[in-house]
Amino acid sequence: MFTKVLSLREKLLLWIMPIVLTGLISVSFGAYFYLKSVIEEVHSKEMLISVGKSAESINRWLSIIMLEPEGIASTPTSKGINEDFAKVDRQNLYRHKRLHAKHPDIFQDIYAANKEGDFHTVIQSAGGHSIYKGSVANRPYFKSIMNGGGTQISPPLISRTTGVPTVFMISPIHDANDEPVGLIGAGISLSYIQHIAQALKAGATGYGFIVAADGTYIYHPDKNLIMVSKMSERGNQSLHKLGQLMLEGTSGIYQYTHKNDQMVAFYFPIPITGWSVATVLPKAELFAPAVNMVKILLAITVFFMVIVGFAIIIAMNHLTRPLHSLAKHAQEISAGNLELPDLDIQTEDELGKLAHAFNLMTTNLNSTLSGLERSKEQYRSIFQNTHIGIIQVSMDAKVLSANPAFVSMLGYNSYEHMVSEVADVQKSIYLYPDDRKRMLKELIKNDCLKNQEVKLKDAHGNVFWGSVNMSLIRDSNGKAIRVESLVNNINNRMQAEEERRKLQEQLAQSQKLEAIGKLAGGVAHDFNNILSVIIGKSEISLMKMAPSSPYYSSFVDIKKAAQHSANLTRQLLTFARQQTIAPQVVNINNTLQETLNMLRRIISENIELTQVTAPNLWPVKIDPDQMIQILTNLCVNARDAIQNIGKIIIETENCTLDEERYTNIKGYIPGDYVCLAVSDDGCGIDAETQKQIFEPFFTTKSLHKGTGLGLATVYGIVEQNKGFINIYSEVDQGTTFKIYIPRYKGDDTYTQAVKHTAPPKGKESILLVEDEPELLKVSAQMLKELGYTVLAVSHPEDAFRYAEQYGKNINLLLTDVIMPKMNGRDLATKIHEIHPHIRCLFTSGYTADIIAHQGVLDEGIDFLQKPFSLQNLAEKVRAVIDTDTEV
Repeated sequence: MFTKVLSLREKLLLWIMPIVLTGLISVSFGAYFYLKSVIEEVHSKEMLISVGKSAESINRWLSIIMLEPEGIASTPTSKGINEDFAKVDRQNLYRHKRLHAKHPDIFQDIYAANKEGDFHTVIQSAGGHSIYKGSVANRPYFKSIMNGGGTQISPPLISRTTGVPTVFMISPIHDANDEPVGLIGAGISLSYIQHIAQALKAGATGYGFIVAADGTYIYHPDKNLIMVSKMSERGNQSLHKLGQLMLEGTSGIYQYTHKNDQMVAFYFPIPITGWSVATVLPKAELFAPAVNMVKILLAITVFFMVIVGFAIIIAMNHLTRPLHSLAKHAQEISAGNLELPDLDIQTEDELGKLAHAFNLMTTNLNSTLSGLERSKEQYRSIFQNTHIGIIQVSMDAKVLSANPAFVSMLGYNSYEHMVSEVADVQKSIYLYPDDRKRMLKELIKNDCLKNQEVKLKDAHGNVFWGSVNMSLIRDSNGKAIRVESLVNNINNRMQAEEERRKLQEQLAQSQKLEAIGKLAGGVAHDFNNILSVIIGKSEISLMKMAPSSPYYSSFVDIKKAAQHSANLTRQLLTFARQQTIAPQVVNINNTLQETLNMLRRIISENIELTQVTAPNLWPVKIDPDQMIQILTNLCVNARDAIQNIGKIIIETENCTLDEERYTNIKGYIPGDYVCLAVSDDGCGIDAETQKQIFEPFFTTKSLHKGTGLGLATVYGIVEQNKGFINIYSEVDQGTTFKIYIPRYKGDDTYTQAVKHTAPPKGKESILLVEDEPELLKVSAQMLKELGYTVLAVSHPEDAFRYAEQYGKNINLLLTDVIMPKMNGRDLATKIHEIHPHIRCLFTSGYTADIIAHQGVLDEGIDFLQKPFSLQNLAEKVRAVIDTDTEV
């Protein structure tokens, strides 16, 4: 059977005409429905606004009329209704005449009722005005008013005095105590409201009506319904629904069917009464403009269909002739014939540009093919000769190709050798196979990855850092088929970065120490002076006070608090290597033995404390107080790491460390060391926390449980004494801190501390120099309590003058180090020049390197750290006076 092949022009007509016609029809119907909805919406809103204005007019009118009974109820005459009803009648008669003359069709009558419910009504009769009497005691509104209710409007009714449809406005009469004593009522004719309702009519057949709060018709075009029927009594269910909506007190639009006609009702409430007004008209009448619009749109649509049809036919003829020439030209090119004459299509539109493009394509195709050959050769040269490793890998991790640089990078003799050894790139080349899994997962999402730094391994198992750039190659269907990677060996760069990181950390630590040192030094001098006064005053007070005194325990607490504050300052200075120390040759075993009882007191009874000391332990040179600080802080830290029952072990040993051990420890120097190890079986420290435990103020303890200075203090002491620290810990397995102090190789005669059970006293003369007046006063008082004769001065010049006059009788110069104009060391030197026999004892809260270098006291210097206790002062003064050493 012969089937005709349609030409392009015929196909375009068959495709475009239905689309255009469908578009025009769709636009027409869309415009119709849009305009219809807009007209309905706009007209509906206008109708609802019109009804709302009528409702507002009625509401406002009732509000104004309501002022009349409220005004009458507020008069003194009305307030005396229960004493003189006749006077109220005369008042109401006058008001009725005035209001009736002003509004003859509105005010029907005025009445008053006393608290018993008796009422008098002023009505107009043929012979004038008369008073009608009765009782309203059983009326709901009367009961409401007497129970404290406000002004009310009654439901509409037929007045029993006038026989006219009326509403009554009732206002309470209040006495001087604001208690209800009666009421004033006014009968208002509904004729005015019915007049307003007549304006609710809309369109040719529409109408308006008003219903009361109980559904009774107040106004309706059908007069037989007024004041007789309720909406709920009408036979139509749609009218019942409309009535319910109107009596809910809201506004809105309701569509319903009445006698086979589609009707639209617009309703709006009258808030002051609970009534509702409505306008009703047929839907066809409301939306008639939309019907006219669709007729116009249909005529326009038909007209445009005819015009567009002719335009399409003309355009197809103009378009397809050049396309036919282009098709023949393309067929020749596809057959391999590139020696073609140029297309002769002389137009400036897209077809002309396409013809020109075909001509250029024919001219350039040969050069392009030859260029591809050259590019292929260049790529082959780059692939073979570049120093960057290039590898192609299948999706199942098999090597597809690799250049010589990559083969050499992995240490293989040839590409074939590598392929035979590497069955799986992920397992054979990547040190951590999960790295490639992660990279492949990201590559599938993004199609390329750049600068991925991972650890690789070569044929001999050597690990090196590689920077990998990956590209995902997909087939024409988007399926991933292989991964192409560029690999650089960045091992040297990574090692350099690691060295730079370590140097930066050391610089940061050094800067941190310098900052804390400046902070500590800045506050230590003045702060320790203040603490010295507090401690001195409290000790003197305790000496003069019986333990039974009610203030004794308070002074003990003051002293403890001051000593605790002094300890915090000392820890800050120690961490920053600013604490003044006096190193001595000591045996750590002896110090541990002397401190053991104190350590057991600060550790819970449920923790076992064990010592394992090495015999013949080498001596070290360190301030004994610093050694005690190390032991105390490490044992407290171990105690806090143990939850319930546990063990702490303190060990000592001699160690000779070579260059290969602890190369990662800052400050490590090979040599002989004494090792102090404190171990616990507590909760352990994770790796991340270990990086920060020596930071000042860093703590993992809860609030008020630690200052974060304990381990920082230990670190500062060890660094100050040219040692180093190592930590071994596993979570839930325990922790071991190892402190390495350099062995002392000089004279190993140990310094023996002299112990005193009570403060030693004396009778010598002491020249006391202190620039702080309060500290000078309390220091002098403490020395006098110890039996000494004291010459107290606050200026170095005065001290030198005293030394010149009484120097032969002075045994000891006790001077502050940091003072204005002249420091303590310069003063001591100056006095020693004229009286060499005078011994000197320096005291300070912070020496600022005047008598110490990096916190270590100069040789032959006697020093007492502020703040000091009476016991410290007594022992140090006695020791200096009794020695033969001179300044």
